[in-house]
Amino acid sequence: MACEQVPGERVVQEDSKAAPPGRAGGEHRSLTERFDDWAAGYPDVVGRRLLHKAPIVLWRLGLGGIVGRPWMLLTTKGRASGLPRRTTLTAHRVRGRLYAWSPYGERSHWYRNLIADPIVTVQTSGRAWTRRAERLDDAAEVAELYESLRRFDARLLRRYLDDQGINDTAADVVANKDRLHLIRFAPTSRQGPAPLQADLCWVWALPAVIAVVWKIAFRRRS
Repeated sequence: MACEQVPGERVVQEDSKAAPPGRAGGEHRSLTERFDDWAAGYPDVVGRRLLHKAPIVLWRLGLGGIVGRPWMLLTTKGRASGLPRRTTLTAHRVRGRLYAWSPYGERSHWYRNLIADPIVTVQTSGRAWTRRAERLDDAAEVAELYESLRRFDARLLRRYLDDQGINDTAADVVANKDRLHLIRFAPTSRQGPAPLQADLCWVWALPAVIAVVWKIAFRRRS
């Protein structure tokens, strides 16, 4: 799948006018905030983080062709380390274009990595592309993506918009598009981070090896 080139590119930029949602202007969150994070599925909570990492393990096991249908694997460059950082996101496709939504805004590490370097690698169904992450600012695209997000999870979208003080309508979402964290992945000629390899495929051979060894050992005993 190839994304269409869209004129008027705008690179992801950090909004310095307001603190990231849920941060309350600081890095430390109260117990109540942490409980809310757990209820909302925020991936910085340990249990949820492990759940979010599970598709990456499956990708490494060679199951990217299956996992890559509902998910996309995003590889960014760590803003501090410069090393590849990977996360799985729900793939939102509209008219052949690929989008992402960060309901936790700048609290998400992958989003902050995009701010530092918008050149990323996207993998879906075993294929990989280098893309340039852009803040979505085209009104027609925002409206189309809004409808796609409603079909995906209307309840989560409604909670997100309510938290942002935005009405759950296409018109109000478009009017407040600069406050939202909607990302378009556009084509680029630059080189992105290395894609994730299926480096754990050898695990599938272990049961066969164990069975052979067990059979040989059993024959020697008998």
